[in-house]
Formats: sequence, structure tokens, C-alpha cells
Amino acid sequence: MADKSRLALQGWHPATRQKLSILIVLETGLARIHETRHPLAWPKALQPIFTRLGAFTIDQVFTPSLDRILWLGITWRDDWGTAVHGFMVIELTGRLTNIMVLNQDHIILGALRRPSANANSRSIQPGQPYTPPPAFANPCITHTVKDLPPAAKDLATLPEWSWDTFCNDLNSYRLPFYHLRHEGHEDVWIAPRPGWEASPIPDPDAILDELFWRVDRERRIANLQQQLVSHWKDRYNHLSAKLAEAENGARENPETYKEQGDLWYAYQYLFQDPHVQEYHVPSLSNPSQTITLTLQEGKTPPQMADACYRAYKKSKHRVAANQRLVTVLSEERTAAKAAWDDALAPQSEEELRKKLADIAPRMRHRVQNAQQFRRFTSQGGYDIWVGRSREENQELTIRRARPDDLWFHVKQSPGSHVVLFCGKANPSLEDLLDAAQLAVYYSPVKHSSTVAVDYTRRKFVRKRPHAEAGQVLYEREKTLYITPEPDRLRRLGATSDKLATDI
Repeated sequence: MADKSRLALQGWHPATRQKLSILIVLETGLARIHETRHPLAWPKALQPIFTRLGAFTIDQVFTPSLDRILWLGITWRDDWGTAVHGFMVIELTGRLTNIMVLNQDHIILGALRRPSANANSRSIQPGQPYTPPPAFANPCITHTVKDLPPAAKDLATLPEWSWDTFCNDLNSYRLPFYHLRHEGHEDVWIAPRPGWEASPIPDPDAILDELFWRVDRERRIANLQQQLVSHWKDRYNHLSAKLAEAENGARENPETYKEQGDLWYAYQYLFQDPHVQEYHVPSLSNPSQTITLTLQEGKTPPQMADACYRAYKKSKHRVAANQRLVTVLSEERTAAKAAWDDALAPQSEEELRKKLADIAPRMRHRVQNAQQFRRFTSQGGYDIWVGRSREENQELTIRRARPDDLWFHVKQSPGSHVVLFCGKANPSLEDLLDAAQLAVYYSPVKHSSTVAVDYTRRKFVRKRPHAEAGQVLYEREKTLYITPEPDRLRRLGATSDKLATDI
């Protein structure tokens, strides 16, 4: 079983046949491996590095001194049923945490992550010899406090601490463990801490499992709460900006446009001289102020007055609309602030998930609107992307599509580029027809009875030299002759019932 940051090896103890679940956590800051008794509710997914192993047995477990690298000696069977021996190496090294499968000669057969070699990392690729990360200095050889693990440095300050006892316990895996409690906090450590209540524990696995499980749950709750708070905070800030804009629009004074229209009619006689295009005249509402009337080229004063009256009507409608909007936005902002305050309150994981589920459709709608390309799914489960413009066509075809994906376009007609993301797989005829139907629907010939649609692998499509965005040349194409199918378009989500009947 696996999710994005956790793997579980499930099996049985060979002697007792007791069911075991070994949890491997790759999350930075909580990377660990231990037996767990908690139910694992993740989706069952097999990591690619385990596909060659199938079922396997763990024969031995060992680790280099003070390294966070665990070696599992494992045995599996190949395709002919022959037992094969090798190793699984689990490196719990912060952000570079990794899992590798090696053969007996320490050659890499597979890896969870495959970073390319650069100045700061090793190259981990199948077929290469395994090279461990740089080892820590062994404090039992150097007898230097700075070489001790961080959790053990405080031990060196205790009067009863000695190098011989520590190194003997370390090398024989006999380091003691203590369950520590202090002001609601819990921890497991290899020595008592001043000010903490300490209880020696012979087997720390169960307590560690419970402790880490609780920390995981707290982090999940914190993450969910952060998502909820962030949503309502963004919503509140967005509504505040819209409200300020509406309030500013509601303060607009339409009467200024009406007064200008009246002034144009009142002083139109001043513009009889064609060489004078501007006059300063007293305001009708406040004679102590002046208003500048500037005659536009090709216009007459009555035409300028009519334009001012039209602007007056539009301004009145804007003010009325903004006044209504202020009321609505004020109510929505008040509700968003209440939801924001509620999101900050302590809540259970179930409550947080329910509240996030309630706002998910709105969030998904926002994300979809921000996405490039129209996106659909074929009957066989392949993604189909459709360009909306010349620029999107070029981005989709030249940059997003992979060499073996299938590219569709209506023959000898403008229209959207359509890509069926199938890679080297061979999609069914229904998948091809889904993509071709979309190519027809998003083209000017969608109302034709029969339309020819060319398709080919993306690697046979190239940009036309010195042409506008989206113009391409292609070869090795095949052609489908498509009759628009309303039911297929409706299933894909390209049309509603009403639109489908008009095709």
C-alpha cells in the first residue's frame, strides 16, 4: 500500500504467522520506519520499484553505525521461480529520502527517486553500482562530542555519562528508551530529560507508533485547518476589494454629466467661430466655479450635449447597480468573516474535511476557469486537451504534447488543435472518435454532415517556419470521416442538451 509520502509493507512473521505492517514514512521531518498496529486506509497502489519483486521475504536487517540508512536483506522469485537474493536500502536522509532495490552485487535494480548527478547529489539510476551518501563521522572512534547525533549531545553533559558505556550500548543495540511527559507533551528518548517525567520502556515500538500517529493526525488537522483558513481569508480579502470598488462607484455623481449637457446647449453660440474649440464657462450649480467645454473634432455642440446625456443615463445605472452591489457584498463579506473566525477555532479532522468538501465545488470551478485548454476524458480514460486560441494551440502542440501522443485537426480548415494523451499506448477506436468529435465541434465546420479529421503522432507535427502561432505542418497522418454525434459530445461534457440538439 502507498500514498505520496508513505509506504506500508504488509506480511506475516515466519515463525508466529502474526500479521505485520511495516510503515515507511518519507515525509521530511517525520521520516521513519517502524511497525504499526493502526489500520491503514490508503488506496492500494504498488510502487514501480516493487513490480519486479512481487512477494518477498526479509531475511536480515542491519544498519551502518549511526547512519540513517536501513539495509534489508530480501529474497524474491524471478519469472522462472528461481530464488533471487538482494537488498532493499531505505535512506531516511531528510529531503533526499529514498528507497532502492539492489541485487547481490549492489547494482541498482530500481529506485523510488532517481535524481540526476550534479554537484550536490548522486546519480541513482538502474544498472549503476550503489553508492551510499557520505557517512557521518563515528563518535565512538573520534570521541568528539560534535560528532554525536543531536539527540545524544545532551547526554554528554550528564555526570554519569561515559564514552565506553554509550558506545557499548550503541554497538550492541542496547540503548535504553524512556517515555517522557511534560506539560501535555510526549516524547521517546534514550535518556531522562530534566523537568520531564520519565518512564523506562523495554519495547518502544508501540509507544513510538502511537506517538507518531498522534503527531501525524495533528499535522493533518493543522494542514486542513490552514487550507480552510486560507480559503476564507482569501475570500474575505477578495470581497473587501470588490466592496471598496463598488463603494467608490456608488459615489459617482451623474449630475455632472447632465450639467455638462445643459451647458453645451446653453453656450452653443460660443462655438460659431470654427477656430475656437474651447471655452471656460460658469457652472450652473455653482457660478463661482468654471467648467471647460472642449469641442471634439467633427462634432457639434448639440452632439456633445447628447453624448453627455447618454453618459448621464449610464452613470445613473452604474450608481444604482453599485449601490445594490454594496449591500450584497457587505453581507457576503460579513459571512466570510464569520466563516474565517470559525475556521480558526479548534475542530476535529472530520469537521474540517466536511467544511472543505462543502467549498470544494466552488474551488474546483475557480481552478478550472484558470486552467489552460479545454479538458476532457475519453471513454478509455485518456486525457483529451483542446486549444482555445492560436497561442493555446501552439502551447498545446509544441510544448505540452509528448512525442507519441496523438494530434488531431480538421482537414484543410482552421480550428482547435486536439491532443489525445495516450503516449505509446494504442487507444481504441472509441477514444479516437472522442478526440475527432471534439476537433470537429471546436471548428467552423461543426455543422457539416461529414468532416474529415486528420490525426498523427505529435512527433510528426512541426511548426510552420515564419508562420503565425498555431500554424503547423504534419505528415504520416491518417484520416477519420466524422459525422457529429450529439450523444458523444454530451457524454464528453462538451455540450449541454440544448446545444447538442442544434448540431
